[in-house]
Amino acid sequence: MPESGRPKPTLKSIAAAAGVHPSTASRALSQQPGSRIPPATIERVRRAAEELGYQVDPWARSLRTGRSMLLGLGIPRITDVVLAQMFEAAQERARQHGYETITVTSFDRPDEEASSARSLLERRVDGVVLATARLNDESLDMFRAQGCPIVLLNRSSGDHPVVRGDDELGGYLATDHLLGLGHRRIGHVAGPSNVSTGVGRLAGYKRALAEHGVPFEPALVRPGQFDATSAMRATEELLALPERPTAIFAINDMSALGAMAVAQRHGLRVPDDIAIVGYNDSEVSRLLPIPMTTVRYPLAEMGERAVDLLVALLAGEDVQSVVMTPELVVRASTVPTTGLGRGASPTGRPITG
Repeated sequence: MPESGRPKPTLKSIAAAAGVHPSTASRALSQQPGSRIPPATIERVRRAAEELGYQVDPWARSLRTGRSMLLGLGIPRITDVVLAQMFEAAQERARQHGYETITVTSFDRPDEEASSARSLLERRVDGVVLATARLNDESLDMFRAQGCPIVLLNRSSGDHPVVRGDDELGGYLATDHLLGLGHRRIGHVAGPSNVSTGVGRLAGYKRALAEHGVPFEPALVRPGQFDATSAMRATEELLALPERPTAIFAINDMSALGAMAVAQRHGLRVPDDIAIVGYNDSEVSRLLPIPMTTVRYPLAEMGERAVDLLVALLAGEDVQSVVMTPELVVRASTVPTTGLGRGASPTGRPITG
């Protein structure tokens, strides 16, 4: 903020401080599409503006550009700590691009998704980042019909641009790790069959089994809903099988936490009696009394990249979907910390985290 008595900064003074023409300073600060200003120049102008205490008037810019300077963020569940990390990063990135954000939640219910979409469109957002998509999701056509650009986050659907993880590879890494430890009856607490994350991770689970010559048993796959409650129910069903699994790969860390609670309720020791792998490397996975083996994605970066793609779409640019490579993080829920060689798991992979 300008100090008391200090002249109010203007585009002319900012341009002088940044060593550019006032028109260049104006375009750098207003995010005008097609301006073709080098990123280094934009950063120099923004730094000068910040140092001088200049603040953009969003209403004036909205009138000038014909845009609301608002981006919509659609999230399935506000209680999901993994999605929260992505969306916090997305919100911060949007502000760096000069946009404010509006967040809506669908409670991961199909009947709420159309209502959430209408809510964003009524607020005249310039574009939307959505993490609510289902496979072949027709509600996405509502945005397309209104000319509102969208970028999907975490979940893919149709030909819409998306920033997501390689879920098949992630499912494969988790299952291959358990197979490498000698497990042959591996249960999978799966996700819904109508979202890409659930389908991809199940495909990776099946691929790892096939590569190790282990027959796929449908009874070892029990559906969940990305939460601990449904995972606990699924785990009870797995442990009730005539020959229970010796390991469980869960669709996400909250599901793995539910599986771990049920296992301990049955008097099973983790990992000695049953090994458990989660997914997403949420903070809880590292803080448990038995730290959890999991699959890691750069969650914050995914949120940032989704906003970057959306801003590029708004500027009329062609964009390509982004698929992030997962990393297996081995902890004590699958491999006891005692008896291991320095820095390596029994499969020979590095132990991180």
